[in-house]
Amino acid sequence: LVFASGLALAVAGCSSNSAKTVDRGGGPVDGSPPATMTLTSTAFAEGGAIPMANTCKGANTSPALSWTGAPSGTKSFALVLTDLSLAPTLVHWVIYDIPSTTTALPAGVELVYAPGNVGGAHQTVSVHAPTVGYYGPCPPAVHNYQFAIYALDTAPLPGASAATTRPEAVGEIQTHRLDSGTLTAMFTP
Repeated sequence: LVFASGLALAVAGCSSNSAKTVDRGGGPVDGSPPATMTLTSTAFAEGGAIPMANTCKGANTSPALSWTGAPSGTKSFALVLTDLSLAPTLVHWVIYDIPSTTTALPAGVELVYAPGNVGGAHQTVSVHAPTVGYYGPCPPAVHNYQFAIYALDTAPLPGASAATTRPEAVGEIQTHRLDSGTLTAMFTP
């Protein structure tokens, strides 16, 4: 699931161009070790099509996701969904403070700051404000998306609150990243 690091992407939100740069494997382009975690979904395979139900043209619900390979010392997880086809890239969804004992997210994570179906976790406002949480793909053309899971050395995410933006959360996630894994998929209109 780790891609060639020759292509870098800037993790950014709609309103900010300042963010850290990460490679397509989910790790910073700074000499850090390559990602070793594995992220999978029952809704689609690596490189597959994102189901209509997980897009804003369908039910717009988040897909079920699960991961393995978290390093020792993991205190929490975060998951980030990014549209890789835009320049700069566009973060759609950030969920963080996922407990270290959790190894999966259910389909249809609740669209609130503290989703009850992922106890302890928190979400930022999505790419489509004022929606909080997941907002699925629906561009007018084919786009590639990356789901990235991050094992973090902290819990909770320092300074984060309901007012934390996607770029702010991603910056803290990168600062506290121990390891990561990615799953890419394609949206086809």
